[in-house]
Formats: sequence, C-alpha cells, structure tokens
Amino acid sequence: MLLLVKDDLVPMNAANFSRMAHGDLASLKELAFDFFNDTRRQMTGWMALIESENYNQLRDDLHRCKGGASLFGLERIVALVGASESPGVLEEKGFDLTGFEKELTAAESAVLALTE
Repeated sequence: MLLLVKDDLVPMNAANFSRMAHGDLASLKELAFDFFNDTRRQMTGWMALIESENYNQLRDDLHRCKGGASLFGLERIVALVGASESPGVLEEKGFDLTGFEKELTAAESAVLALTE
C-alpha cells in the first residue's frame, strides 16, 4: 500500500532540527543516525510482522519510530507512520515498507546536508 504524504511536508524540518541541536549539530547528527540505524534494524523484522499479521507489535514499533522521528523534525516520516498506526489501518491497508525506506533515506540525506 502506498500512502501519500502531503507535499508541503519536508523530509526534515531544518529549523526544528537546529533548535533541538542547541548549537551542537554534530552531536544531534550522531543521535539522528543512531535513530536511523536502529530503525533500519527494526525494519528487517517488520515484513515478518506483516506476514504473521502481528499488527499490534508492528503498530507499537511504528509508534516508537514516529516518536523518535518527531524529535528530529522528520515531518514526512511522522506523517507516514501516523497515517498507518490507527486501529484497523494496518489490517486493512498494510504498510508500505518501500515508501517508508525511501522517506528514511530522504531524511538521512537531509540531516547530512544540514550537518556537513
């Protein structure tokens, strides 16, 4: 299932990210990449959760992911996950892992662009 994300949202809200950094972009970049790497590790199990119809665990994982993404101003990931975590949505529509991975990659690129 492909979920459409609003065009006005950006992969990463640079103003929010900079505000969270409190002048230390390098440290926040490191934390952001910890989040990205942890999320990619979790993603390896999401297909199994989908195939086994373990939507409660997937919903919990996605909710935690959304919380982390919101800390870094990752607007598109927050919107994508938020649209999927309501009861019944995953069961009826599934989750677009490919689209999510593209958004995660776009967020990583945006963080790099801001912090390099």
